[in-house]
Amino acid sequence: MGAGPATQLDLRRLTTPVLLHLLRGRIRFPLLFLLRCRLTVGGFRKRIDSDFPPELIDLTALSLWVYINLKARLGQSEAFEIMRIAILTGGVASWNIAYGAAETPRTFENLIAAELEVSQKGFTRWNRIELVSRSERRFELRVTRCRYHELTTSIGAPELTPVVCQIDNAAFNSYLPDEIAFTRGGPGHRIADGAHACDFIWERKAA
Repeated sequence: MGAGPATQLDLRRLTTPVLLHLLRGRIRFPLLFLLRCRLTVGGFRKRIDSDFPPELIDLTALSLWVYINLKARLGQSEAFEIMRIAILTGGVASWNIAYGAAETPRTFENLIAAELEVSQKGFTRWNRIELVSRSERRFELRVTRCRYHELTTSIGAPELTPVVCQIDNAAFNSYLPDEIAFTRGGPGHRIADGAHACDFIWERKAA
């Protein structure tokens, strides 16, 4: 993973304008609301189990805290849809930088190499990941422990885990959409769905 550039990207510069636009007309003084969340996130961080990696908490705490406060104001359904857009916006941008999409030619081999690096050094390094198979046409990994799901569940917002999954869906399937397909082996195959593991499958499309 181009782990360095990804960690240097300030996602707030992407997500704050999106949130301000979406909150307009829904909350009085949206900017003040976001500033208040930013100023009080420290107290929320202290309530997160210290077993979670500090870097993971750094990456997710503010988004989780904004969501919790939005749920209290707007209800879960509306808050979820707002945060889905914001998280996907920031997440896909961060993914493309992390995978070196602007620096490295887009090929099946380069995507797999980037994925292996991200799983060791990048924003999935906290998960437990197993290599299932690798060939010229197919690559498969299995996640047997998802720290993102554990974190969202621990703070009472497990519904956010599938949004993180949607970042993968959007990014992998737009990497080389005419040549590479990414799937999870069908619906219900995620830890977030109650499965024991998450399957990640990349395949070259038939010519």
